[in-house]
Amino acid sequence: MNEKNLRTPTSEEAREMQRKGAEKRKENNAKKKLMSQIYAEFLEKEYNVRQGDKERKLTGAELVNECMKKIIARGDSSSVSLMREVREGTEGSKVQLSGNVSTTLQTTEEMKAEFKELMGIKD
Repeated sequence: MNEKNLRTPTSEEAREMQRKGAEKRKENNAKKKLMSQIYAEFLEKEYNVRQGDKERKLTGAELVNECMKKIIARGDSSSVSLMREVREGTEGSKVQLSGNVSTTLQTTEEMKAEFKELMGIKD
């Protein structure tokens, strides 16, 4: 057993270890790419694509368009799920909200009373 590793570090040593850990975390986070960045880089590039015996250059957007045609033709749920994932990765999730929105300023008590009224809760 290594007795040196079992001792409690001094406050200066602990501070130094934390600083080094924070620097390493910052480095690692900078290296990580978001899926949206990966998709954006893919769409910016050009690709050589072979179709039958012909080879032609397509932009990333054109290539995605060609792939989408094939995916839609397949029509299975995993293909549609992939399309949704790509869309959410580039545009973000779209959430639809409905209902009444009040723009008047209300106190907490007034909001609670209105909530109880809407929910049919009687005092």
